[in-house]
Amino acid sequence: MQLLFFAPALLLSSVLAEHFQAPLQPTETPSSIPKNHLLDDPNNHLKIDTIPHGITDDPRTIHNQTFDYIIAGGGLTGLTLAAKLVSEKKYTILVIESGSVDHAYETSPQLVGNDGETGLDKDIRLVRSGNGLGGSTLINGGSWTRPHKSQLDSWEKVFGNTGWSWAALKGRMDEIEVPRDPKTDNITKGSLHRFDAECHNKEPDKGRVKVGARDRGYGWSPLIGALMSTVKKTYSGVVNQKDFCCGDPTGVSMFLNTLTNEQVRTDAARSWLKPILGDQELRKYIVLTGELVGKVHLDSGAALRMGAKWQAKGVEFGVHKKPEWKWDAWARNEKLDLPVGYNLQDQTTTSVVTKPKESGNGQGQAAYFATFAEIFGDDADQMKKILNDDKELDKWAEHAVKGHGFPDKANLLKQYKNYRDWLLTDKVSYAELFLDTDNSTHFDLWNLIPFTRGYVKILDNDPYLRSFEYNPRYFENILDLYGQAAATRLARQLTNTHDMKQYVDKEQVPGRYVPQGANLSQWADYVKQNYRANYHGVGTCSMMKRELGGVVDPDAKVYDVKGLRVVDGSIPPTQLSSHVMTVFYAMAVKIAESVIKDAEKT
Repeated sequence: MQLLFFAPALLLSSVLAEHFQAPLQPTETPSSIPKNHLLDDPNNHLKIDTIPHGITDDPRTIHNQTFDYIIAGGGLTGLTLAAKLVSEKKYTILVIESGSVDHAYETSPQLVGNDGETGLDKDIRLVRSGNGLGGSTLINGGSWTRPHKSQLDSWEKVFGNTGWSWAALKGRMDEIEVPRDPKTDNITKGSLHRFDAECHNKEPDKGRVKVGARDRGYGWSPLIGALMSTVKKTYSGVVNQKDFCCGDPTGVSMFLNTLTNEQVRTDAARSWLKPILGDQELRKYIVLTGELVGKVHLDSGAALRMGAKWQAKGVEFGVHKKPEWKWDAWARNEKLDLPVGYNLQDQTTTSVVTKPKESGNGQGQAAYFATFAEIFGDDADQMKKILNDDKELDKWAEHAVKGHGFPDKANLLKQYKNYRDWLLTDKVSYAELFLDTDNSTHFDLWNLIPFTRGYVKILDNDPYLRSFEYNPRYFENILDLYGQAAATRLARQLTNTHDMKQYVDKEQVPGRYVPQGANLSQWADYVKQNYRANYHGVGTCSMMKRELGGVVDPDAKVYDVKGLRVVDGSIPPTQLSSHVMTVFYAMAVKIAESVIKDAEKT
């Protein structure tokens, strides 16, 4: 089985591994300790009280130690999962975080809609991710929003994930946060935030992630209110100034950010790791940094009697647990075939930047979550016709399967029709136009619901070479391309009409590269040459029924493997109309509950 995770939280319970010297971070095993010390004497392991506590970059400190759970990856989900487990005061936890390894990587050359024949010369995009304890929460925008109720409900109804719905996740999204109402918080007066207490944690003293208004300490830009009124005059049915955490993220609103009262970023390490390190009662938790988990060792055969083909036995590193299963030689050559690496769904980003007049200066961020009809405007009927054409969807699915984006056409079509229902029936947000003022008019915008499917593929069986192909296959259908083009066009249109127009001085991006009044095709040509990755790739270890193309079940357990779970951004089966932190935190909490429940049974 090939396991491909990026900034992952890979959980192994009751594990065993041999010592390994990782080539990217050389370490020396003490010569006085035999390599297979615990294998020679399974009962010779150290007591809980002797396990080191805290953060270390020296793997020798954990050599030949015993842990109940090993988590590969100290990012958002990994640290949340570890904190929930250690808070039970029953389990010993090891988190291994690569840390010093650079996780910015390149895509393979993108063909940007040219049907696989020719691509732009060296059209390679950089994909960034977190590089340290806290993962993506160290570098992301910090925006705190939640998706549509219908989107999370589809995880259960369409993909067979029992217990995964808005109702199931809402309480967990509440639980993790320590929210502050901008109206009563100590921030610069005059913001246009909206806070609905019913959509937030009723017991904030029990939360972990502090969220409140971003405040740069000077006056709010009139561009925020101007955007709201301009959108309302453009589309009269839009409702603005709402709380984006209530399950209906449409319209224009300001939002909360992962910030303390002092405007310090509340990343996952500050929220979930730091409090534990200072708690003398929770001394069963160690974080090893600067090291890669290269392989998960699997025993085969005996685990068949437990309803799985394989038993997760350990990681390729110097962490040990006594064996729980005997090796059955007859099963050694058995292969486990799971669609790991398929179903990659990433978004694309473009920008529209305008220098405002002095009267438009000030601070503030707002997002316009726009529907399919709002994004396409006068072209909406034509694009709706394309989306409603089953033959067109069939063509996209066939092209995606041919390009290794998904294993089979029939199940991919189920995903496409789910997205179509979202966009045309539920009228979820199709694109986000993110406005950052800060004495400028800067729109970053992205298509939230891509139909393109890409892949991640191993290129060498030595994991420490980190040789793999990451291919999102951006713009492999006309809807994704024209959707990004239309969103970019709309950002320019809004900037230059109604109440926003009075603040415009000069457009800087795209400027002269796209003529005024350009049609959708002209905007598409511009987008193909000026987009970037949105760094929100999901789906490569999708949580869904196995027959639909799933890799993990609703408890995040890898199919046919006992003792191994995947808990990170690779398991959501869909994109969402949201900044994903809230969902990922709740996801980690929910899966931690499953781990604890399973442990209580044994």
